[in-house]
Amino acid sequence: MLCNEIVEVLKQLERERGIPYADLLATLETAFANAYRKQMHLPQNARVQAKFTPDKPNCFRIFVEKEVVGVVTDENTQIALAEAQKLNPALEVGDTVQMEASIEEFGRIAVQNAFQVLTQRLRELEREHALRELNASVGDVITARIERFIGPKVLLSYGRIEVVLPEKHQSPRDTYEIGQPIKVLVLEVKIPQTERGREPRLRDMKVIASRTEPLLVARLLAQEAPEVASGDVEIRAIAREPGERTKIAVHSKNPLVDAVGACLGQRGMRVQAITNELFGEHIDIIEWSSDPAQFIRDALNPARVNRVILDKANKSALVVVPNNQLRQAVGRGGVNVRLAEQLTGWKLEVRSEEEIAKAEKEKSA
Repeated sequence: MLCNEIVEVLKQLERERGIPYADLLATLETAFANAYRKQMHLPQNARVQAKFTPDKPNCFRIFVEKEVVGVVTDENTQIALAEAQKLNPALEVGDTVQMEASIEEFGRIAVQNAFQVLTQRLRELEREHALRELNASVGDVITARIERFIGPKVLLSYGRIEVVLPEKHQSPRDTYEIGQPIKVLVLEVKIPQTERGREPRLRDMKVIASRTEPLLVARLLAQEAPEVASGDVEIRAIAREPGERTKIAVHSKNPLVDAVGACLGQRGMRVQAITNELFGEHIDIIEWSSDPAQFIRDALNPARVNRVILDKANKSALVVVPNNQLRQAVGRGGVNVRLAEQLTGWKLEVRSEEEIAKAEKEKSA
């Protein structure tokens, strides 16, 4: 196989299998070194290195580490002191020197064997590459495909990697079908402990994902809104009850960018894309404010608020709303006020104007 053919094969594998060219080349060089060691009947501990330089006529070069000796008994692993000192006068008996080996006997069969080793390693290389990506993606969103179910657990495929979506990390609104693509937050990559010196088996590694973390919604917003991804708009606080509602407080660092408008998108299309991905979960985007009263007022969106009375000593607030807004301010099962408390960090008591008037009347009676 010619040098340019080898390069083309490696580049094709990179395109088709998603494995970096450098990883493929390193594997092939190791395979060539092992093939040379085997063909020349060198001991397993003999240090052999193969280097691929496609721009040279002899693109594969083999280097063998040889011991400097007084009398040579094995030309493959030893070099005479006199010869070694021609290369480096400082060398002495017992030193080692790396020598380029003749590869005239290293024929086509050995090359084919090296490529067979590469082929056998492809699946493992794919998985190693995917695991490296996932390790770097902890806390980020990936799109995986639903593969199968084991009890309440959903097993997803991400390339050659199996991703586990445990029951506790599934949103109540989620519905799952085999083959369905779904976005998940990479929560953890578990690599099992092994005996010293032994590499963990790839099949024992586990990737844990989540659909319930507030960070998932934050990452989805960054995917939909370039202003968030670039840092022009920052997420200052987020509160979520999976399957029900998420509230996100945003702030613009760029005076020319409207934080809320950038997140909503034209006709609300950006936030609607997130709602669709989360199977109908409501998403509220609000403007973060350093003024606690204003922040609380906005955090109770979509309800209208008449006034906010702060108790700064206890970090609590009485929120007064129109009579017809009380149910919306509290939310189904109290979800809206709970999320507003989480978002602002203030304990909130929500009352209608009618309730306040009644309480004041009773107090004055």
